[in-house]
Amino acid sequence: MRPFAHRSSSINLNLITMGNITFHRERLYDNVWSKPVSHLAKDFGITSHQLYKVCQELNVPTPSSGYWAKKRHNKTVKKPALPESKKETYTLTVRGKLTSSEKTVNSKKTITVSKRLTKPHILVKQARDDIDKNSLNRFNRVRGGRPLDISVSPDNVKRGLLILDALLKELEKRGYSVHTERHNSSYWTYIKIDKDKMYIQLREEGTRRKRTEKKHSWGYEYEYNPTGKLKLLLLENRWQTSSKVLSDTKSEKLEDRLDEFFFKLESMAEKIKSKRLKREERHKKRELEQQIEEAIEDQEKSEQERLAKLKQRANSFMKSQYIYDFIAEIENLQSQLDLSEEEQLKFKGWLIWTRNHADRLNPVKQMVKEILGPSGNN
Repeated sequence: MRPFAHRSSSINLNLITMGNITFHRERLYDNVWSKPVSHLAKDFGITSHQLYKVCQELNVPTPSSGYWAKKRHNKTVKKPALPESKKETYTLTVRGKLTSSEKTVNSKKTITVSKRLTKPHILVKQARDDIDKNSLNRFNRVRGGRPLDISVSPDNVKRGLLILDALLKELEKRGYSVHTERHNSSYWTYIKIDKDKMYIQLREEGTRRKRTEKKHSWGYEYEYNPTGKLKLLLLENRWQTSSKVLSDTKSEKLEDRLDEFFFKLESMAEKIKSKRLKREERHKKRELEQQIEEAIEDQEKSEQERLAKLKQRANSFMKSQYIYDFIAEIENLQSQLDLSEEEQLKFKGWLIWTRNHADRLNPVKQMVKEILGPSGNN
């Protein structure tokens, strides 16, 4: 029995035995329109691609590009009726975790790149309007493309935008959230899954050749020339030097390999999430250790302050006792003297002043109150 049978009892769509998942058409239809396919696939313990394959087999329509984004912003969305189908159930055989290459071999192409840029994604439209084909940077790629992270030669602008348009629409169709951000003068495109970000770039590969001579002393040392070969990069962060790459090959164009992107995306998402959870666990552990250290320091500090206060009061007590003894000696001497009434009054005034001072120094009464607390007042 697969773990999902216990994990997803709230969905209750399928009978899962011996690595097989049997999908019921009407129930699957209800569920793919209740949450993004990427999220639903995790409930089943399969990939998004596998779930899309099931939907194709059962002729179950899936939400179009931007559906979940519109729904999040309370915009009007349409849910198509369930069309007719010859099949009412479909059993998916799950043979365990496959490598990306195995998944590709056993998969059907589900993402199609258009030949014309009609109704482009809003980010693609902005990038198209920003690109200046007549202005090249030192790598002989066009300038602009904001807010997308695209770097291609003039001949590959249209192709690059078509690829990104298909990819962004498919990402949103599968429930992923696509964003852009600016860092200094650069723009970055990223996919956000829960708390994690994965950055995507479209690049045209090129060759580098050392210049034999420079037109100016300040000229660049190397000359760069694009090759026409496009590659799609997936990065864990902005400063990453290595990345997961999809590119044109001798046998396949990048356009025909976009399904592989989602396998790489899911793999990276799991890796990043695992790293984040470990960081958060380490952070919680450090916080707990810091709290314990601070508590020990506070306790030691409180103990030191309490001890210093005790010593101070003990010294005050000793001083008060010296004064009381001194007063007793003065009173003893006074009793032996034959003093006038006026002289006795002077002695009495001095004794009152001295005892008051000794009482102020004596901390005993105050200490008793502190030891006993509020209930020890009487």
